Amino acid sequence: MEDYFESIAKKLLIELRVVKALVKKHNPTIGTVTEEILRKFLKEHLPGSVNVGQGFIRNNQDETSKQCDILIYSSKQEPFYKLDNLVVIPEESVIAIIEVKTTINASIFHDAIDYFSEVKKICYKPAYLFIYNSATLSSIASFFNTYKLKGDWPSFDHDTFQMLPDGITGINSSYHLKQDYVTYDRDEMGYSSFFFNNEEGTEMNALQHFYMSIYDKVAAYQGNRNSTDLPVGGEGYQRKTFKSYFAFGLFDM
Repeated sequence: MEDYFESIAKKLLIELRVVKALVKKHNPTIGTVTEEILRKFLKEHLPGSVNVGQGFIRNNQDETSKQCDILIYSSKQEPFYKLDNLVVIPEESVIAIIEVKTTINASIFHDAIDYFSEVKKICYKPAYLFIYNSATLSSIASFFNTYKLKGDWPSFDHDTFQMLPDGITGINSSYHLKQDYVTYDRDEMGYSSFFFNNEEGTEMNALQHFYMSIYDKVAAYQGNRNSTDLPVGGEGYQRKTFKSYFAFGLFDM
């Protein structure tokens, strides 16, 4: 099954290259297509009890979020508004929020941090940053370190940490960072990425880690986290063996 996710990840990157070759010098169109490519993947692999769209979240204080590239939400509650994939949905129906980037650098990453901070003020739900052509793990760590926080406090703390993405996935570099408790010389909060092999010794692709994380959020929302019904790739995911680990801290506990 890991070969399946590896093939899908390669297919996503090929589709991106095709679009960039045909639609040159028009980044908004390229961005729209890359979002739709990932939405299509999620629609095909998540349970039919959830919907995958794009649009806006409206909370109980009548506040509306910035536009979200991908919204995973319950099908049990009707959106306030729907036109094709574009929706305006109530806060309580949101399962996960995904921001999609074709590529990344320090400036784009810092803008993404600002974006998640604004969205989570409206709707505090699991949020992910998905990057097709990603930077290295060390570069992602440096992007955090060079981010200028608002206000007088110069470093991240528990409050600002909660407003960061819960997960960061890089497809071409194949990693899935998650918010985590990190211990080196001291106890810190930061991000970690675990790398696993399957039973055949093949490394699990980041797309599988990303998908399983999203699927877990769907199961938790629906109250069936301990269900015996495994998602695509779930059986192999349970038989994973540890390979290596990368982590960095952002602030002391």
